[in-house]
Formats: sequence, C-alpha cells, structure tokens
Amino acid sequence: MIADGVTGALPDPKLTLYNAAQSVIASNAGWASTASNQAVVTAAEALSGAFPLTDPNSKDSAVVLTLPPGGYSVEVTSASGASGNALIEVYEVP
Repeated sequence: MIADGVTGALPDPKLTLYNAAQSVIASNAGWASTASNQAVVTAAEALSGAFPLTDPNSKDSAVVLTLPPGGYSVEVTSASGASGNALIEVYEVP
C-alpha cells in the first residue's frame, strides 16, 4: 500500500463513489484486481501525471471514470473493518 505521508494508513481501503443522489456509481477494493482495471489505471496515471501504483499486489484502490458535470462524494472504508487514515486524490485525465 502506498502510505507516503499518511500516518496510520488504512491497510485495505475500499473506495466508493456516489452521485448527487447518493447512488453508488463505482467501487474498488484493489486497483489491480483485474487485468483490465490494472491496464486502465496504469494508462490514466501516465496521461495525468499521477503517482504510479506499481505493485499489483497492493491493496490500494483506484477507479477511472468519465463523469458528467455534477456533484459527487467519495467514501473510503476498510474492506475488512480495520481502521486507519486514507488519502484521496482526484485527477483529470486528458
């Protein structure tokens, strides 16, 4: 897990994205959980200048989406019920 600068990092983050109506539109609990998700995340990192997630066995979470304008909320919880701190970063991919 990338814990750079995050004291007491959450060991197994689960990322959930909600729209303005509070409906879940995306969720991830392991950025490299599938080969296709890993490829999409890696490509988006390169295009946006985001820090690279390099360990496919890490439990870091990431989603890549095309979203219409509007309000969104992001929630980070633990996939196993653990506690800790999380860092959320949002990038615009050209």
